[in-house]
Amino acid sequence: MASSDLAAGSGALSDRLVDELQRRILNGEVAVGSWLRHGAIAEEFGISRTPVREALRVLQAQGIVTIVQNRGARVNGHSGRDIRELGEVRAELEGLAAELAAERISDEQLERMHTAWKGFAETIAELSTSRREPSEEANRVWAEANEAFHGVILEASGNRQLLLSINDVSRRLPRNSSFPAYAKSSRLLQQNVDEHLAVADAIVARDGPGARAAMAQHIRSSSESMARWAEDNARLRED
Repeated sequence: MASSDLAAGSGALSDRLVDELQRRILNGEVAVGSWLRHGAIAEEFGISRTPVREALRVLQAQGIVTIVQNRGARVNGHSGRDIRELGEVRAELEGLAAELAAERISDEQLERMHTAWKGFAETIAELSTSRREPSEEANRVWAEANEAFHGVILEASGNRQLLLSINDVSRRLPRNSSFPAYAKSSRLLQQNVDEHLAVADAIVARDGPGARAAMAQHIRSSSESMARWAEDNARLRED
């Protein structure tokens, strides 16, 4: 995320900052044990210290950082166990959303789901055949397609309280944080495509239990990949 992109909005500024800092911590750009300084963050993103303070308070409530007066926030990070536990919760919630979507999805929503899946699959195919390191642009395109796919399913579930619950879990473990765990493995990328297709096929078939099982399996698989990736990075930092 570019600094200018973050600074452009107003209402949800601190929320976007939370997402960006979570992403950096999860992918190892910000090491566990390092310090996040209010002034440095505000200067980097061209914003005041108020949204920075709000964002760090959110991260502290999630256990990701510990705020120390006059020093900033020390990064605790998410352990593999944290990621797996959050994944278990998300699997149940998004599984229910997929089951409800299979019963309630409209033709227009089905079309949007297929468009999102097609974009997702095309992005994965390009990444799988490329010999280059995945770029920020590839990350962005993947994230947008992934978010669109899951988003239309949550919308189609028609349950506002379920959506609020999923959003709460996603704030602690952003859905699109899994990209670094997949990006260098063509096997994991293809597995991710196949899992999304299984969800889509079950919803098209109006198979509620099948959609729920497929989505839950996808979320558990994604969370396990993220947990292993985080644990590997932690070991590398210790060596």
